[in-house]
Amino acid sequence: MGPRPARTIQIDLSREAIVPIVSPVKTDPVNTAGWAESGSRSDWGRTGTCEERGRPRCPRRVVSVAPPGACSADVVVSEERMIAMNQTRTERQWARWLLVVAISAACGCQTVRTPEEKIASSNIPREFQKVSMPDYVIEPPDLVLVEVLEALPGRPISGERLVRPDGKISLGFYGEVYVAGLTIPEVKEKIVLHLRKYINDETLGLVEIDEETNEPKYDKEGRQVLIKDFKDTDRIFVDVTAYNSKVYYILGDVAVPGRIPITGNDTVLDALQNAGGLLPTAAPQNIRLVRPAPPGACCEQVLPVNLSAITNGGDPTTNYQMMPGDRIIVHRDPIVRFTIFLDRLVAPYQVVVSSGLQTTFFANFLRILSHPFGGGGGFGGGGGVGGTATRIPPTLPLQPGAK
Repeated sequence: MGPRPARTIQIDLSREAIVPIVSPVKTDPVNTAGWAESGSRSDWGRTGTCEERGRPRCPRRVVSVAPPGACSADVVVSEERMIAMNQTRTERQWARWLLVVAISAACGCQTVRTPEEKIASSNIPREFQKVSMPDYVIEPPDLVLVEVLEALPGRPISGERLVRPDGKISLGFYGEVYVAGLTIPEVKEKIVLHLRKYINDETLGLVEIDEETNEPKYDKEGRQVLIKDFKDTDRIFVDVTAYNSKVYYILGDVAVPGRIPITGNDTVLDALQNAGGLLPTAAPQNIRLVRPAPPGACCEQVLPVNLSAITNGGDPTTNYQMMPGDRIIVHRDPIVRFTIFLDRLVAPYQVVVSSGLQTTFFANFLRILSHPFGGGGGFGGGGGVGGTATRIPPTLPLQPGAK
């Protein structure tokens, strides 16, 4: 036999896939005839087109470095095989991407470096740079204290009044007053105007008093002179005893999440302490303060909180002053989040496996109970009244020399 033929690489371009196909082709021009007459079952070295050799046309479009006219149809991979290989490769790629997306969704994003330099140069209220709150606006469910020194006999006005969901407070015999959306001086003035229907102006303290005579003043027409601003009367007192409508929220992995009434002096550190501190599953490096946009503003603010710098370094840069409506979000640790994701993913399979094990155990238990204990065909071995139990001799282990 002559030397073995060289192997060339063919590339299948039928499905835009690059798959190397090894095809033995005779490349020695000296022994070409010998190979053609050798009758080898592999037909290595045969020349001529497929039609001349009595074979169908080559099924694939291939690029080959073999001599022109040579056919390697015997070793070319079929179209179905190529499609299956390409689909398998595509499915594996999709599976990898889906796994990456699932892990990213379960873990979330870590907090990037807090831009403390940018925040420090801003005018955001924070510790040591706090601002005073604007005039308090009464809203449900605030508690309003209303005191009238001299009312109608037997009809006093005193005590706290709850602002109802409809924005009104009740004055008992004197009716109701709408106070939602008003400041304390405005509520006082509105109550005074409402009580003028029942109580005279002098009793309400709306008449000017002459300092010399200590008597009410009268004009040229003989009418009493009223004070300019009814809010200045000293016979009616209005105040807020419970600031229930202005709150901020703490959400996430804290001991006591919820809403906390605003005091005007709270900071982020105070808010976290009021919520009972962080849970072990929390991510201290991933805390956000979300401040909704006030009316007329373009967008809300999302401020990062560097808790480590606040507690360990005493840095007040991100220890913001809490405002009404603020939301503190304490995110969960990514590892814990991924563990919970896996638990939810595996939970249905655990239920199925547990049910299968319980069913198998119960079936085995019933099978054991169906066998007689001591003969007689029943549980207990009596076999009925008067039955005789058959004793089953114990099986002794075989020992050397035993008979």
